[in-house]
Amino acid sequence: MLLPKRNSTGLVIGAAASLLLVALAAHLSHREAGPALPAEANLSPAPSVASSLQAAAPLSTSPSGFEAVRLGKMGDFLRSAPDAANARKCLAEWRAELASMPKDKAVLAIRQFLDSKADAPTHLGFKVGGGGWLDDAPTLRIFWLDELARLDPAAAADYAKVILASMDSPDEWAVALRDLAAGDSSAEGRALLRQKTAQMLQYAPWQQNPSVGYLEAFDAAVYLGGTDLLPTLSDLVRQQDNPAVAHASFLALDRLVIANPAAELAALEAAPDLMQGREATRADYFARADVRDPRQRQVLEGYLLNPAISPSELQTFAGIYPNANYMISLNLLTPTPTPDHNSLVSRDAQSLAVAQQWLADPRFAGLGPVLQRIVSRLQVFVQPASQGP
Repeated sequence: MLLPKRNSTGLVIGAAASLLLVALAAHLSHREAGPALPAEANLSPAPSVASSLQAAAPLSTSPSGFEAVRLGKMGDFLRSAPDAANARKCLAEWRAELASMPKDKAVLAIRQFLDSKADAPTHLGFKVGGGGWLDDAPTLRIFWLDELARLDPAAAADYAKVILASMDSPDEWAVALRDLAAGDSSAEGRALLRQKTAQMLQYAPWQQNPSVGYLEAFDAAVYLGGTDLLPTLSDLVRQQDNPAVAHASFLALDRLVIANPAAELAALEAAPDLMQGREATRADYFARADVRDPRQRQVLEGYLLNPAISPSELQTFAGIYPNANYMISLNLLTPTPTPDHNSLVSRDAQSLAVAQQWLADPRFAGLGPVLQRIVSRLQVFVQPASQGP
């Protein structure tokens, strides 16, 4: 999914962040030789470290990541990283060290850091990778939220409820919604997920200049499924003055239709006002219908025979039906399924056969030009496929 660049600023890390830093340093002290540092070293950097950070030296020549941790300078160390590659290396070192700790101690350390409200920018964006994990996190807090979910999904789901109790950061909400969905399968957890997803989608301040995390969080609506969020997403699709939010809503609705076409299309047909002003987009959605399924065929026939559907919308439908365009993306919660070649060939062949039946059906007498265009298009696809390689 192509999303606009996030525009955000990080908060300066404070002394309270030493909660996590001390935990990591204490763990490391059992593995390294050398005298213990005095307690006050956690609150003020040594001059040599400060000068190294000021010079923005590469991590390979700067003090090790955990020397900076001992000094309570994780945030300063990140801010001084000269580029994204060095920032990633720094975060990877802390991730590896955390992974070597007992899980309960690592989870406690992360929670204490998050409770401190300390933060720092990472010089990176919000980038979703495989499995819904973040390849890049824009702030230190988001990095540790992601790490908490990797270590302990149940603990991450529990802490997600803390994040979702206040609307401080859309990017943190995106990770929290993912963690709640993945780590709490109870009825109460799912109800909270639905409530908070709706709240996030409707929160006007986050819709203005939306962050990447906010736009990625629309995947929670796809994960939830159903038609409850259809009115909200449809309203956002119509926001022509906010193309980023409109596009994220379009993709979420499209993926909802792909996942459960009969129910979603029936809901759109029952409430035509939902797509007022975006009739061409509605045509794209109805072109997803697969007439091999009797329920989808019934909904599609109702759409085509609806006298309120304009000739322009029907022409848009005829130009794309059956819609086989798929957006491939890595998402926080859901995969992006795509049909294989044989399924597409079978669907095209059945769509052609049904369109030819409609041409002979008196109910569709007023749709002759539209149906003939569909037949002509599909004959081009089906005939070569039937001949084989």
